[in-house]
Amino acid sequence: MPKKKINFLKFNTIKEHINDILKMRSSDSAVKKFIKEFDSAIAATLIDAGKLSKEDKRNTVMDEDIITAIEKHLGKKHLTWQETAKEIIRQNPTDLGKISKTITDHIEKSKK
Repeated sequence: MPKKKINFLKFNTIKEHINDILKMRSSDSAVKKFIKEFDSAIAATLIDAGKLSKEDKRNTVMDEDIITAIEKHLGKKHLTWQETAKEIIRQNPTDLGKISKTITDHIEKSKK
């Protein structure tokens, strides 16, 4: 049985945004192309996030699953030093230990 295609984005929402916020007109074909590409990206991102969650033996899609999947499908965001620190600090204690060990090992290796 084929999977039903889900429309995450709505034509009128995109069209109205272009008209009202950007103060521009848009062709119907451009809006349809935009929706098709982003609906596909959203679906792929959600599938990958679900797989990541299952790999961690969870039934809940978490922030880290979504972030990893978004980076895979839409590109990586370059974080400032402060944003990087916040992302590291919000990790669980086990992962913080692994991060700390990796940094220590890297520093020791670069001293040689």
